Amino acid sequence: MAKPRLEVTRIEESARTRRAPRDVFAFFDRPSNIKRATPGALAVSLESHPDDLRLGTIFAYRLKRWPVEITWDVVVSEYSPPEGFTNVKARGFFPKWAHKHAIVPAEHGTELRVSLEYEVPSGIYNSLTNNFVIRDAMAELIREQTRAIVNALDTEGI
Repeated sequence: MAKPRLEVTRIEESARTRRAPRDVFAFFDRPSNIKRATPGALAVSLESHPDDLRLGTIFAYRLKRWPVEITWDVVVSEYSPPEGFTNVKARGFFPKWAHKHAIVPAEHGTELRVSLEYEVPSGIYNSLTNNFVIRDAMAELIREQTRAIVNALDTEGI
């Protein structure tokens, strides 16, 4: 019997900042900045993080939006200062999770390109949960977190 094919969901967002690529990467190099710049009302929250960003560090996330509560850990799998980094699933609900931050030099600053690619476990319940809860929560996370990070860079001078 063939293994059920999992649906890949991909979410992308980009934003520009006046800051130089090294400044943008320095922001991410202190993960407490990410947590501080992320709006607290989001369904997805960063529950724990290391003091600094490096290859192999682990972050813990939680999605809580009635009736769903999911936790998962990600590990930094690619670390390329000042070009960006990627974290992938280490443990938890998602069979696949890849969250990439590309820091690209642009005219008068930097473009931050964020992409998230994930799969939910097979089954009708998980498919419905993704369609009605998870996908929207993840899109909100990527959109609002990207905007908040660029805003913090441009206004707070982090």
